[in-house]
Amino acid sequence: MPGFSDNEKTAKRIAETIIDPRVQHFYDPFPSHRAGKAFAKIGNVNSGPAWDIYFFYDEDAIWNDSPPTPVEWWHQLGGGDRASAKHFAAGILAEKLHESMHKVTKGECTGG
Repeated sequence: MPGFSDNEKTAKRIAETIIDPRVQHFYDPFPSHRAGKAFAKIGNVNSGPAWDIYFFYDEDAIWNDSPPTPVEWWHQLGGGDRASAKHFAAGILAEKLHESMHKVTKGECTGG
């Protein structure tokens, strides 16, 4: 949640929309954006911290000081050096996210 006007209260409210033991929520406040900057390196987002970007990891992913390479990722950032081959908007993005979710959960995800 890197929005400049977001706060910890907003982050907690949004985190309650996805409740799953496999999901971990973090609040990455402005201006540090520590997580956003680490994920930007994976997504080749050269213009600042990453948000509106979706990374999918399998159960064997090992997390250390920096995020591991994802199985798949997509974004809706658009423009510039933001990895245009992975850019999708609206309906197509939703389809890609759903496909990736099924891939990493081996079809065991629910909803959508």
